[in-house]
Amino acid sequence: MLLELKNIYKTYYSGKVGIQALNNISTNFDNKEFTAICGPSGSGKTTLLNIMGCIDKPDNGKVFLEDIELTSKNQLELAYFRRRNFGFIFQTYNLIPILTVYENVELPLKLLKEYSKSQARDMVFETLSKVGLSGLEKRKPLELSGGQQQRVSIARALVKKPKIVFADEPTANLDSKTGEAIIALMQEQNEKEGVTFIFSSHDSLMLKHAKRIINLRDGQIVNWKK
Repeated sequence: MLLELKNIYKTYYSGKVGIQALNNISTNFDNKEFTAICGPSGSGKTTLLNIMGCIDKPDNGKVFLEDIELTSKNQLELAYFRRRNFGFIFQTYNLIPILTVYENVELPLKLLKEYSKSQARDMVFETLSKVGLSGLEKRKPLELSGGQQQRVSIARALVKKPKIVFADEPTANLDSKTGEAIIALMQEQNEKEGVTFIFSSHDSLMLKHAKRIINLRDGQIVNWKK
């Protein structure tokens, strides 16, 4: 088992009004999964991804990565686990506009401080080649199409060879043709490289290609299927 959640609860507050985002979520994920989390707006999809990815902490419950309990770690320890083990792909790409394509993809490696400059260079160029962006290393994000920017985001998530990539609505801002290309790229990395993908989506095409679907409603898992 790669990732396990046990009895996860999360409530957000607007003033004195509490909104329960997650209500007793328990599930697990194995290596090489390509799993979709779906549900209506406000069902808890993004909150669940953020808790699994150590961006947020639950009010109650436990998260385990390969039997290591993450919910007992402090913020510095969680930051290390994020950098070392997880990659993230966002709906709005979240690229740094003043950095080049190369620099955006290199950034996770610089934060890890585990690779020499030449090692990082080789890893960046190899990853950019895998996502079909060779030759665009010196471009800035705003000089790219939406699909190309999402490919940069995917390369940034993959470059450090994470155990899991979390993707929040990765095709939501793309036209259908570009979305299909992004799905194919993620599937290729899952099947050929063994990368585990856990993603939220409303996209029927993404859900069609998911190996497992977890349905959320009102912060609870209502069903799941393979």
